[in-house]
Amino acid sequence: MKMRSRKPLITSCIIFAVAFSMIFLKTGTSCARSMTLKVSHQFAAGDVRDMMGRVFGDMVTKKTNGEIKFRHYPAKSLFKPKDQWDAMRKGALDMSCFPLDYASGKVPQLSITLMPCSVANIKQGLTWRNKPIGKKVEALMEKNGVKNLVWAFFDGGIGSKIKQIKVPADVKGTRLRAAGKKFEFMMREAGASITSMPSSETYHALATGVLDTMMTSSASFVTYRLYEILKYINAPIDYSIWYMAENLCISMKTWNRLTPDQQKAFLEAAEWMHENWIYENFKTLAEKLVIEYTRAGREVHFMNKQEFEAWLAFAKKTAWKDFAKKVEGGQELLDLAIAAMK
Repeated sequence: MKMRSRKPLITSCIIFAVAFSMIFLKTGTSCARSMTLKVSHQFAAGDVRDMMGRVFGDMVTKKTNGEIKFRHYPAKSLFKPKDQWDAMRKGALDMSCFPLDYASGKVPQLSITLMPCSVANIKQGLTWRNKPIGKKVEALMEKNGVKNLVWAFFDGGIGSKIKQIKVPADVKGTRLRAAGKKFEFMMREAGASITSMPSSETYHALATGVLDTMMTSSASFVTYRLYEILKYINAPIDYSIWYMAENLCISMKTWNRLTPDQQKAFLEAAEWMHENWIYENFKTLAEKLVIEYTRAGREVHFMNKQEFEAWLAFAKKTAWKDFAKKVEGGQELLDLAIAAMK
């Protein structure tokens, strides 16, 4: 008895499988194509960091023809400030305007993004994105489940209720919020009593006496209305020891859900922000601080070169030394940060 050929049956099965796969892929692509991403941060609505996320989001929405939309959660309304890092790692949060040093408890190397006297000014800090130090930090972030999108360095100063803080010796005996583990180490070595907290909690801490002195960004000194309580401010006009990377980040889990075209739209929006928006909106923050604190009748001091050099010498023998000694790869990161200043 002659056997019938199985070729038609096999061919039919292959055609069916290919068709099924195409339908599945098309459905999967469609799901990935339409998303509303959650963007969380600790800062007040209208703060420049809040605006950074919104301007970026609006551009991506436009570039993707509405496929990607964003829902914004300012003022720690979705996650607590430091919880945002793990939320992004796990995919529970899509994006955040996040101070990178807040994650240094989990990734100690990220303390380099708030290292005393390691950045000269905002413009120089923003060059990290195209230099080895920035690439190293971004690789560390991706290894830990978070992708960097937009670099955003902020200048900052020192405010106090009790006296003007000009040099390291002035912090002795103060109850101080330093913002960042290496700043905390340095200020503790100078004789301060350290209390850790996000900047969003400092107003209440100052009002109740938990703090009498603090460091934070120029933007936070204004948006949290700290001029209502602080009497003295060392403003970062000509010199500052405090520059912090507070970047726009995305969960790697979310990033991997995006199609290649969507990822391209995100990267194009980030490039536009770097070239046209970030520095233009950040460079006047210290000037706004001076205006608000002068208007409030506070004593404003401008750090001079001699005072900065006193802080630099102290930072080298405290924060820098400790970071190089205790953090894996710390000396390399420190060397790369210093090289980026040249």
